[in-house]
Amino acid sequence: MNFPRMREGRNFTSPEGDRYYLEGVGYLIGDISCKFNARSGYIRCAVNPDGPCNGCRHYEPKELAGEKKA
Repeated sequence: MNFPRMREGRNFTSPEGDRYYLEGVGYLIGDISCKFNARSGYIRCAVNPDGPCNGCRHYEPKELAGEKKA
């Protein structure tokens, strides 16, 4: 049988301290408290995918499930 060759993925790395391990999910990069974070090990967010998260002008805190807006 001939199987198509799998494309080799890019080597995704992030600066130390920018990578988090979440039990049951795996590694995530970026500031996971931001509403725009992609919650992915490959891309930080939709508005600033290359980072850095520190000092990003698009940062908005993620709303928690039980929080109500005033």
